[in-house]
Amino acid sequence: MNDSQQSLSAEPKGLLEGKRALLVDDDIHFLAFLRLLLQKNGAECLEACNGLKGLEVLAAEKVDFILSDIDMPEMDGYGFLSAVRSQPQFVVLPFILLTGRPAYSGLLSGLRHGADSYLPKPFDEQTILETITNCLHRLQRQEDKANTKFNEQRVNVLKMLPHELRTPLNGILGVADLLEMGETNLEELQQYAEILRISGERMLRLTTNFLLCAELQMQAENPGRTAPLFDNEPFCDAQEMAVVLEKRALTNERPDDLRQKIGHGRAALPPQALAKILDEILDNALKFSKLGDAVTVTGEAEGDVYRWAIEDHGLAVPSIDMLESRGLFIQFNRKTNEQQGAGMGLHLVEKLCANYEGTLKFKSTPGGGITVEICLPLVVDPAKPATFR
Repeated sequence: MNDSQQSLSAEPKGLLEGKRALLVDDDIHFLAFLRLLLQKNGAECLEACNGLKGLEVLAAEKVDFILSDIDMPEMDGYGFLSAVRSQPQFVVLPFILLTGRPAYSGLLSGLRHGADSYLPKPFDEQTILETITNCLHRLQRQEDKANTKFNEQRVNVLKMLPHELRTPLNGILGVADLLEMGETNLEELQQYAEILRISGERMLRLTTNFLLCAELQMQAENPGRTAPLFDNEPFCDAQEMAVVLEKRALTNERPDDLRQKIGHGRAALPPQALAKILDEILDNALKFSKLGDAVTVTGEAEGDVYRWAIEDHGLAVPSIDMLESRGLFIQFNRKTNEQQGAGMGLHLVEKLCANYEGTLKFKSTPGGGITVEICLPLVVDPAKPATFR
């Protein structure tokens, strides 16, 4: 064996050491060949004679990758692959098809069914080992990327959460301390009640956004999950959102800066969902613009969609690139802009829009600022005329 062959065989042995392989084939001689090869490189092997037996093994044992023949009795390799991929816990499990069929047709069929790789028989030891290690390397890179993203989000949460929880709690506990001192008049009680209301609404919004983000993430990871996000009607009149927008502007102490022009149209999503989308976008527009600068919200039916545009003229807004690369728990310009929020707003808006088959786009406002465009499926109702308020 020359030096290059030694280096090639060393890497698989290190990567395969301690891994568990599921070998599925009705040819006992070929199974023996695979078993000896993988065991020589440090892997443990489980075996099955067809796809049905392979599923039984998967239900009882943990494996790190699968090598499966295609032509087998009872359940062939394609049926086995489809059954494996239908289970969420096995969606990314490395699966390599082995077959004596012509390479091109087998490759297309294998990849179409969700295989990670495909090997036509016969093949040598080096080829099968390199194929396995390549699949394991790809999975490792995916896991490393996911872990990096998770760690980034964890750090962001740890930075954000204490402030976001402490602020309203301090308001509530501060009012409790003042009330315990006694000797308060009616005007002071009204002020205390306002502090409690603001603090409570802030905590409620934070909790609601966390729960919505969690539910949307679970639905994304489990396509069969059908738990409703909202309990009310599956469509809403756009003009009903005027009250939601006015309340957000009032909460942000910017009622005079809000401009609205909302035409009639019924969007194909629940009122609470549309209210959450518009509330989060308007809240950002108000945060990133100056007191006295107008924030304009327009809505109109266009073909089979209802188009919303929220336009601000902020001077300290993030760039389009920053907005388009947004992530969960990411806060824009936190060091230079003292702002409330958990960094969930745009992430939540994006997921809600996608959940109801809508789109979200950003573009620069002429003269400075950001315009956010939201297009949502329209429920056509020709009986009602278009009006503006």
